[in-house]
Amino acid sequence: MTTMTTLTDFRSFSKSTRASARPLEPVIDPAGWTAEALADVDSWSYRITAADVDQLRAGVIAVRTKGVALAEIVKADFPLGTFGEVLADVRRELLDGRGIVMLRGVPVDDFAREDLAIAYLGLGAHLGQMVSQNGEGHVLGHVKDIGGDYSDPNTRGYLTKAEMNFHSDSCDYVGLLCLKTSKSGGASRIASSITIYNALLERRPDLAQVLTEDFYWTKHDEVNPGEEPFYKAPMFVFHEGYLNIRGPGAFVAKAQGLPGVPLFTDLQNEAIATYRAIISEFALDIEFRPGDIQFLHNYVMLHTRRAFDDWDEPERRRHLLRLWLRDDNGRPMPQSMRDGILGHGVRLDGVPLIAPLDVAVAA
Repeated sequence: MTTMTTLTDFRSFSKSTRASARPLEPVIDPAGWTAEALADVDSWSYRITAADVDQLRAGVIAVRTKGVALAEIVKADFPLGTFGEVLADVRRELLDGRGIVMLRGVPVDDFAREDLAIAYLGLGAHLGQMVSQNGEGHVLGHVKDIGGDYSDPNTRGYLTKAEMNFHSDSCDYVGLLCLKTSKSGGASRIASSITIYNALLERRPDLAQVLTEDFYWTKHDEVNPGEEPFYKAPMFVFHEGYLNIRGPGAFVAKAQGLPGVPLFTDLQNEAIATYRAIISEFALDIEFRPGDIQFLHNYVMLHTRRAFDDWDEPERRRHLLRLWLRDDNGRPMPQSMRDGILGHGVRLDGVPLIAPLDVAVAA
């Protein structure tokens, strides 16, 4: 099992240790941390400085001057000085450190919404390439309760206020920028999927084996004509000495009942239930504050959030801006993962990429 260490700075990559990962053997990876090790969130967070904010504003001006559409912003469009060097270290931490970084103190209320969107998209472009998060081509996502029903097989959990299953998104890195917090609840929940794998392997190696085999995952009806409404992938994928992990979220449960998808076997049901139970043992809750940005690596991290009660006033309701980022030079994984939905997000024919500044909320 991974040894707990005391973490004192977001840059742990310079002193991290990784060994070549072999199937169904314990994995030594710097992302294999425990909840106790990350309990003091401020000790491994980066505090946004006034100079950083000035550089973000300069980047916004550069994008506006060039006339770049929000959905087309790339790193070259958004120059940053010393803050760009910080973001290079953030990417290294996602790849070769603990797999998560918190940036704190973005003055979200001091930016007009479009300027904030440009700044966030430009910041994300220093980590990877933005990809579509849904069938509407959104590269700027909105995690917000719009009255969705989490039990609906075609409803994405981020559009509800329900507590979701721990899961992984379809990209290398996910970013969440907090604009507004809920009236109560809604804490971010994270867990190291490397640590979970090691615990499962120690307790039930037979179930770990099951999770290295293909499962069916729903596409939530976001498909091109003629495409299957699901894809197949294991939860534990070993490749070139690395372990890439997918979470046992609603995507596998909601695939049940789709045409062509077999029902879970008893052993698969037991493996998923045991996986989820172990996650809850190692999970850490983090309270989001307005101006917090959480970046995490989807293939070494699992995430979700607590259920929440929201404010009555639409303008006060819990609201996070989300990025899905692809990194072609990121963690080694099979080309099939890079080429499919896990690498490119949700891509539908004829749907352009857009960056909406908000979504409608429930009445």
